[in-house]
Amino acid sequence: MISNSTSHPVGTTSTRGPKRVPVWLNGALLHALGAMSVAWCAPAQAAPGDLAAAFAQLGAGRVESRTVSLADLGVREPVVLRAPDAAQELYLPVPANLPIENATLQLDANYLRGNGGRTTFVLSLDGSPVQARTPGDTQGDGSLSIGVDGAPRASGFVRVGLQWSSVLNDTFCTDQTAIANLWRVAPTTRLTYQFDTSAIEDVHTAWSALPAKPVVAIGAGKLDPAAYDAAWRLEALLVRGGATPVTQIVPAVGDTVHLGSVQVPAALQAVPAFAALAAGGDHKLANPAELGALIALAPAGVFAPNVVIADAALRARTGEAFDALRAQVQSVSADAAGAFDAWRKRAGGALLSGGSATPPKGELALAHLGGLPAVVVGDDLGVSALSRVWSGMGVSNRLVVHELAPSPNLSAGGASDRLALSLIGGAPATLSVLTSAAWEAHFDLAAVSGNGKIPRRVVLDLAAAPAADRNGQTASIFFNGVLIGSHLLDTDGRAQRVSADIPVYALGTTNTLRVLFQRQPAGGCRPREQGYPAAVLPSSYLVLGKGPLGDDFTGMVARFSQSSNIVVPQAYLADPLASLPRLARLANATGVSPARATLQVVADGQAAQPSGPFLAADVALDQDANHASFADGRITLKGRGGSTLVDLAGLDRVGVIEVTRAGSTPGVLYRSVGAPPVLPASLQLLQGDVAIVDGSGVIKQFDTQYAGGVPPTDDQRAWLARHWAGWGVPTIAVVLLVLLLVGAAWARGRARKRTAAAAAQAESASAHTGSGPDDGGPGASGGGANPQG
Repeated sequence: MISNSTSHPVGTTSTRGPKRVPVWLNGALLHALGAMSVAWCAPAQAAPGDLAAAFAQLGAGRVESRTVSLADLGVREPVVLRAPDAAQELYLPVPANLPIENATLQLDANYLRGNGGRTTFVLSLDGSPVQARTPGDTQGDGSLSIGVDGAPRASGFVRVGLQWSSVLNDTFCTDQTAIANLWRVAPTTRLTYQFDTSAIEDVHTAWSALPAKPVVAIGAGKLDPAAYDAAWRLEALLVRGGATPVTQIVPAVGDTVHLGSVQVPAALQAVPAFAALAAGGDHKLANPAELGALIALAPAGVFAPNVVIADAALRARTGEAFDALRAQVQSVSADAAGAFDAWRKRAGGALLSGGSATPPKGELALAHLGGLPAVVVGDDLGVSALSRVWSGMGVSNRLVVHELAPSPNLSAGGASDRLALSLIGGAPATLSVLTSAAWEAHFDLAAVSGNGKIPRRVVLDLAAAPAADRNGQTASIFFNGVLIGSHLLDTDGRAQRVSADIPVYALGTTNTLRVLFQRQPAGGCRPREQGYPAAVLPSSYLVLGKGPLGDDFTGMVARFSQSSNIVVPQAYLADPLASLPRLARLANATGVSPARATLQVVADGQAAQPSGPFLAADVALDQDANHASFADGRITLKGRGGSTLVDLAGLDRVGVIEVTRAGSTPGVLYRSVGAPPVLPASLQLLQGDVAIVDGSGVIKQFDTQYAGGVPPTDDQRAWLARHWAGWGVPTIAVVLLVLLLVGAAWARGRARKRTAAAAAQAESASAHTGSGPDDGGPGASGGGANPQG
């Protein structure tokens, strides 16, 4: 309604009636307001050049923020540096070979200085000292915040060095023991940084830039076996690398998404699909074009995947969505359609290209959805290129994997039972040892196993320099925290070989070999010394061999490093959001190598008969011999002799993991009690053969294989060496007896010969004496008279 009125100055009154407006002016106003209302109701119209430019710049300038703490890396307890001298290095991950911005290290720390003296803390970044503190109070806050250089790092880590020194008195003879002088670094210590996502141009960099909780996008709420196979392998790799993947289903037409306050560039709002999303809030995707617009924007918190499992169904759906979105762009501006095509090819590649062409098997590619880098995997062969062994090869934005050896270090130079530590992360190094220093190597069991063999011995070539007082250095060898050997080194600077057997019970899915060098400080009244070098040489290696494999979790870790069958029910494929994280964490906890596994899907209600070592989840096994049984919410667990260990009802959100056999085939079986629990990503099973777990980890663990839970001794010496007392003493006794008998026989023979010889000689002498007077020999003639006499 249009009201004809007249405005008046303040404080005046109108005495005249309403003023008439010409008819032509009324019509003009109506036309103008109508045009304005149409403009308000219709999407904003942009010039063709603006829309084309908007697609050219779509996703540009997107900056991702990352925060990684020690707790995210598995450090749950404070790092404590003790007097008199202590040093520790921490490695905080950043994208490899990528500049970072606004990087800040927040060190949460405190100190105790109960013994007084002079204390000093030094913080180093990438080997360069950057901050020092000399606390003077009895105790206090040692927290600090410092900027970090944003230069690219090929290693993919920021190296944080912590050094603590305590001197009670400068007098040489003073005892420097100070148990109350220490520096503590909290697990909340964190590195915060940003990076430009457009600078990521290859798969390897994108994989190294994944957050602590990467989003893994799958195509639908029900997957086919091939897509499920690729998804569980990929999530298992992420869990093994210390991440906690989050599974997300790509939205479909008809789904309601919460857009929040999504930002849509004004020029793009000329396209109806983008305009429909610009309002934000809860929005129901009305057509494929709106789905395409959502994928193109990739708004954080709505749909921003870091990894995409791109099966054929998802490729077809995204292709349809972007074809529909292109049609809307074409209707707005033909020039902008060309810019859209160029952006589509550049940002999405094969994922967004559409068409009926089947992608090659083993494809691995990089996409930029809304500017956010995403690793696109097509199948299990492509996943193999993301393993720790091969991920460094992804220096392109698209790869096609035809074949990758799971253990290339073992087969590159021909079959061998020896593997250099330098090939599996144990880089040769020289350390400065004042009181102690450590060298470490980290590796996956699957990367060093092959042909049925596992690590059985470590051989280290070490060298140590002499100290001023000729004190020796001790090298202690630890495997996953288990002391397996120790040796006092000759401090002459020459290489010396030290070996130690690796017991099977010490093996894990991921392993840490640690060599701790220790030197006794010089006594007497001497000035404080400097460190003396000790080295781990390049000729150090692992020895592989056969090992005793029991029917327990440790034995299954060794078996799974060779091959495994993953057995799941059909229902798992129909509920991937819940089953994929469960299966990936079970695989990591039991030591399954994703690169050496085979997926077997069993129809619901049928029993499975695996052909090799297996990990089965919520399925029945043919000819099984289980310790646990379930009935109406009641769990019964029996020991080796049939005795009842657990008989409980009313449990919920609990799982039972046990080592069992299907016929003669060993494996691990998982079953849920009540509603399935959400297993933690840090779940590990190393001892025993039965475990009850929930969302916090292992509740209770049992060993039904060995009495008292004590496994048999893993002695790697040969049978003759291990049982020398059983065969050596009788053998020596028999040999001695035989020697005695032979000696006695020889003595008797000699005695008989001597007796016979003596008898023959006596007989000969007797015969000779008796025959002398009767013959005409010289004796007779010589006895006659001599005429001359």
